[in-house]
Amino acid sequence: TKLDRLGLYFNSPEPAIICKECGYAITADKDRVSRHLGEIHQVDKPARRGLNKLVRSLNLPDPKDLCPRPDGSIPHPHLKDINGSACKFCGIRSTSDVVLESHLRKSHAAEIKLAGKSGHRWLRDHIQRGLLFQSWMAQGVHRSWTVRRDDSQTPARQVNTGLLLQKTPDPVKNFAQQLLAEERERLDRQVDQRAPHDASGSTSSTLFTNWMRRTGWQTTFGEARRDILVSLSALPYNPDRPLRLGDLGEETLYSPARQECRLVLMVAALDRLFDRCADTVRRSDVCLRRWLRGTLPDRPYKSPFELVSRRSSERTYRAELKRFLCFWLRVFQLSPSAAKAVLGRRPSRPQRQVLSQLWSDPIWEVEGSRRPDNYEGGGEDEDEGENSEEGEDEDADDDDDDDEDEEEVEYEGEDDDMGERGSDDDDEPDTSTDRRSNEQEVRLNDPAVDVLLRFGSYAMTEGFEDGTASSTMLVYFSAVRSLSSPNGDEYLQPNRFTPILARLIYCMRLILLESVLPCRPHSYVSIPSRPRYSQLKALNAIRTENMCDGTLSPMGEFLSLLSYGHILRRSQGPAIHFHWSDDGKILSWDGIHQLSMENFRGLARTALEAAIVRCKRLMYEWDPDEIDLRHIRDRISTTTQGYSFVMDPANGLESLHLDLFMRACISPIDGLLKTHSKHESTWDFTSAQSYLVAHDDLLRTLMVLMNLDGGQSARISELLTLEHCNSLSQPRGICVWGAKVCSITRYHKARLATNNEFYVARFFSPVVSRLIVRYLVYIRPVAYSILRKCFQCESAKTLFFTPTSQGQPSSSSWTTSTFTQELRRCCALAPGVPPGIGTQLYRHVSIAITERHVSSASSPFNRFDDRTGQAAQDVAYAWQSGHRPMQRHVTYGLDGAFPDHLQPSLLRIYERVSRSWHAFL
Repeated sequence: TKLDRLGLYFNSPEPAIICKECGYAITADKDRVSRHLGEIHQVDKPARRGLNKLVRSLNLPDPKDLCPRPDGSIPHPHLKDINGSACKFCGIRSTSDVVLESHLRKSHAAEIKLAGKSGHRWLRDHIQRGLLFQSWMAQGVHRSWTVRRDDSQTPARQVNTGLLLQKTPDPVKNFAQQLLAEERERLDRQVDQRAPHDASGSTSSTLFTNWMRRTGWQTTFGEARRDILVSLSALPYNPDRPLRLGDLGEETLYSPARQECRLVLMVAALDRLFDRCADTVRRSDVCLRRWLRGTLPDRPYKSPFELVSRRSSERTYRAELKRFLCFWLRVFQLSPSAAKAVLGRRPSRPQRQVLSQLWSDPIWEVEGSRRPDNYEGGGEDEDEGENSEEGEDEDADDDDDDDEDEEEVEYEGEDDDMGERGSDDDDEPDTSTDRRSNEQEVRLNDPAVDVLLRFGSYAMTEGFEDGTASSTMLVYFSAVRSLSSPNGDEYLQPNRFTPILARLIYCMRLILLESVLPCRPHSYVSIPSRPRYSQLKALNAIRTENMCDGTLSPMGEFLSLLSYGHILRRSQGPAIHFHWSDDGKILSWDGIHQLSMENFRGLARTALEAAIVRCKRLMYEWDPDEIDLRHIRDRISTTTQGYSFVMDPANGLESLHLDLFMRACISPIDGLLKTHSKHESTWDFTSAQSYLVAHDDLLRTLMVLMNLDGGQSARISELLTLEHCNSLSQPRGICVWGAKVCSITRYHKARLATNNEFYVARFFSPVVSRLIVRYLVYIRPVAYSILRKCFQCESAKTLFFTPTSQGQPSSSSWTTSTFTQELRRCCALAPGVPPGIGTQLYRHVSIAITERHVSSASSPFNRFDDRTGQAAQDVAYAWQSGHRPMQRHVTYGLDGAFPDHLQPSLLRIYERVSRSWHAFL
């Protein structure tokens, strides 16, 4: 008891007194124990009185003479634990790996050499690490024994981290710190470092993928400087300064500012050439454009060549040929030795001649060094934003879609490759028509355009040197575009490269038609205008040799490579790979993002609650009787302009908004009218504008809510085409059928390629249907009445999702980025929903959830059954996502059929699909 009060422990059967705090046995001669307590633990003398007499009476041996316990013993509760290692040869123990290393080198050199023959070449292989020792003495690791670890002690996998805590010589530590700093510096500048410029790392053909074998890029760039090639293909974005191309040996290559200014002039002239080409296409008959689009020499394509529909797409398509022009003209300005070092070969003599003819033409001196007023700098890399999240396009996930006929897969580029950049330029008013009319007289005689047309015509019809496709300027440039920015250290895979090919093919067809059958002559290069007769004969004379698949021409190579790349990219799988929990309640992706089904339902509830609140505000807290949709007449087959169920006289809905309009005008709070004088009143412009802003807020929320509630996510470009009433050429997209509101769209992503569209119907839940009806009957008419009466703005817009708050709705429109921003706002408000969910990701999520929880179509059936009556009704899940069955099977592993006839049976199927989605929500 006395020993225990003093913090001592009398051990048995090995007789020793152990200091509990120090963890070792104390020598018991004379007064050593008492002095230990006084000097080490500051125990006062009265407390130690009688201790020496007690210790002497025990007649204890020296701790050095005590026998160690057996290895693997249970840890002694009062002895300290010692982390250490042991030699595997002789068992010597130490707490220092340095001591054991020295011991192994001196005492076991022969054993180590022998063990090295069997693969044990590391000294650590001969050291037993992670041992836990105990000993009777304070410094007695040599007479210690091993003890078993329990769960409360350091796990074995963390023992190696103790190496960093051991004493390290200062020279070793300093040198290690220096190496560490250098490695950190290398990592910091890794983004700016140039990729290796030789191909020696992948010389074995067994390492080539099928894609690399087909393209031959490894051979093309075997001796080229890929980083400089990427710089050469950049658009001129700051003509006042030289463009740095890269370091070639000890020399830094630049494109001078004077040269960049001339390139700006040429790029502007190329825009004018494209305007001329577009005008020629518009003035060409459908039959002629079918032959232009055909890839076979003996027959036309089933649908005609068309201009891209979006201005943002047009800019990106044009940028591809602008890059081609800038690339070769910059190469032409390099010295012959530098050009060979950069390209890996010398440009041929005909190529140098045609480049010299273009660059040295006196027209560029006449043009002067002025910068065009409408020139927009190219930026660093305007079309490399495949991972861009700002305004991401919904079609980026559909790169694997197949066309019904794969002869013209390049037209997919119009709908999918542009969305990746998410350009908001569609929000800008298009003033190009006015500009064209003002400059029409000048453009009729534009020598700069004529010179570029001559160069483009040569590039398209350039023959293969020695049968090698990459010897032509266009094919070599396309290979340059396969290099990733900014250093060219990666080759683009088919899903990222085929849109580039599509853009080049599109531009080449424009140039071909303009060079053969221009509407107006190009007098400067002696190209007359098109003849009045025999136009097809003139077109085919060039087309069959230079524009068909299988010809030894740049276009023939592009068509072949595009078709092959389109097939290969199916094997790359979807853009996002999901993983479900075992119970199917949690969806995860990218290893870090998770979304539970309850939180997903909460997202729809959040959007619904926001829409209800905004609707009440716009209704001025007025709650009229709900409209019974069972008694609403809507003749879906009626195509009369302006017709909708709201305007159908049988329903009596066209004047119901007048009550709301009166309430809005006379409301004492936020009323639209205010007193102007004692007997006069006028518009309160602030309140009127606030109402229009609130209207747009509700409409944005409805856009998200309708996409969440209607089933699998629609493409936003499809959603934005919905019309609330019939237009001159388009039937309305919001209808009432079976006492339910639904949206009906005629859409197909590759409609220009397949010449086919199909119907997609999405039915909305009762609560969302009531919101849509209330908006169409009350809120929208009031908003447009305010536009007419207050802002004197007459609007004939029939698009459902049209903003009004700017007072000039004809000059603005919503894009994919509008939906993305509103969706992310709802995601931020909904608890448990990962931030940053955009259009593309939500589309993937909705389809994944459908297949796991909603669709009963996961049971196998004939995925090739597109049209027969035996096809399962569950194929409507494929239709609703905007795919044909085989497309959906390739992209998502699903099946379906092609709904190209709008009939009641089709609507019933879509209704069942939407009803199952509502039940899930």
